[in-house]
Amino acid sequence: MDGPARTFGQWWDSTEPRVGVSIVELTAIAQRAFESVGATADDAAFLTETYLDKAIQGDHARGVGRIPSLVASARAGTLDLRPTIEVVRETSATAVVDGGPRASGRLVCRAGMNMAIEKARHCGIGMVGARGSAGGLTPFVRMAIDAGMIGMAMVQSVPTVAPFGGYEPLLGNAPVAWGVPSSTLEPVIVDMSFTQSSASPIVMAAEQGQSVAPGLVLDEYGNPTTNAADFPNWELTHAPGSEGLSAKGTLVPLGDSHKGFAMVFVVGLLCSILTDTSPPWELYRDVPQPGRYGTVLAAIDPSAFDPSGAVGARVDAFCDRVTSAPRKPGVEEILYPGLRSQQLRAARRAEGWFEIPRSHYDLFVRLATDIGDEGAAGLTIRP
Repeated sequence: MDGPARTFGQWWDSTEPRVGVSIVELTAIAQRAFESVGATADDAAFLTETYLDKAIQGDHARGVGRIPSLVASARAGTLDLRPTIEVVRETSATAVVDGGPRASGRLVCRAGMNMAIEKARHCGIGMVGARGSAGGLTPFVRMAIDAGMIGMAMVQSVPTVAPFGGYEPLLGNAPVAWGVPSSTLEPVIVDMSFTQSSASPIVMAAEQGQSVAPGLVLDEYGNPTTNAADFPNWELTHAPGSEGLSAKGTLVPLGDSHKGFAMVFVVGLLCSILTDTSPPWELYRDVPQPGRYGTVLAAIDPSAFDPSGAVGARVDAFCDRVTSAPRKPGVEEILYPGLRSQQLRAARRAEGWFEIPRSHYDLFVRLATDIGDEGAAGLTIRP
C-alpha cells in the first residue's frame, strides 16, 4: 500500500499480523449486525462509519474491533441502539437532550448535533448538551461541515489526569474538536485531547508489554514513567461487566504545563455543567448512582458573521498560505489540521480495501455467523 500508513499524531500501533479486507464487505456485516440488535438502517450506517473511519486511518485501538462488543452489549440489553431521545430543556439557540442511561451516546449526540445545526440556521449559532458520550468527535463536526456550518464538540471522559501538582486521576483528558468548511480544499478538522497522549495507546502498549516514550504518563505516585503498565488499573479495567478504562497512573497534560491542565480542567467543567451530568471523577467509580457522560455540540453558520458568501474561499486562501510557507530542509510538505487523515480516508476508500489486525478479522467472521449471515461469514482476505 503506497503512502503513509497512519496520521502524524498516531504513534501507537498493534503488533498483530494484518489482513487486507474489503471495505464493502466489512461495512455490510457491521450494518446488518447493528440492525439485528435494534438500530435503524440509517443509524447502523452512521455507527459503522464512525468506527470504520478510525480503522481506515490506521487507528485500530478505536476502530472496527469495537463493533462486535457493542453488538453483544445491545443483545444483552445493556446498550440501547434505538433510544427515545427527549429534549430536557430548550431555548431558541440551545437545548439539552437525553436518551436514557442505556442509550448509545453516539446516537444521542447525532440527534444533538442535528438539532444544533437546525438552531444555527435560525439563530446563527446552535449549542446542544447531549447526555451521553460521543466517543470520537470527528463524525459530529463533519455533520456540521456537511451542512455548511462550523462545528465544535467536546466530551467528558473518564478520570485519567491529575490536577497539576497532584497525582490522583480526577479529570478526563479533554477531547475537543473543531471543523471548518472550505470551498475547494478538504475541510479543516481538529480532533484532539489536551494530554500528551490519549489513553487508548497507553493501554494498548501495556497489553503488548511495551514501554512508551518519556513525558506521556505518570505512575500512581505522580512520578514520570515509561512503563505503560503503570497507567491502567487492570483489576477494574478487566473486571466482569465493567466498561471503559480505570486508571491508577495518570496522563500528562499537553505541554506538561499549567496551560494544558487548565484546558483539561475547563473542558471537564463545561461538559458537566452544560449537560447537567457528572463530573469526571464520578464516572466508573463505586458510587451509589453511576455517573453520566456529557457531550457539548455546537454549530455556527458562518454566513451569520460574513454574509458575502466568500467564507469558504477565505478558508482555502488561509490554508494555501500556511501550506506554501518555506520548509525546513528535509520537510516534504506542510499540512493543515486534518488533511493527512482525510487523504488517507479518501485513498483507502478509493482502493476499496484496507488492513486490520487478524483478531479483528476473526471477530467479524464470528459476528457474521452470529447474525446468520452465511455469505458474509466468508469475509474476503486480499492476498
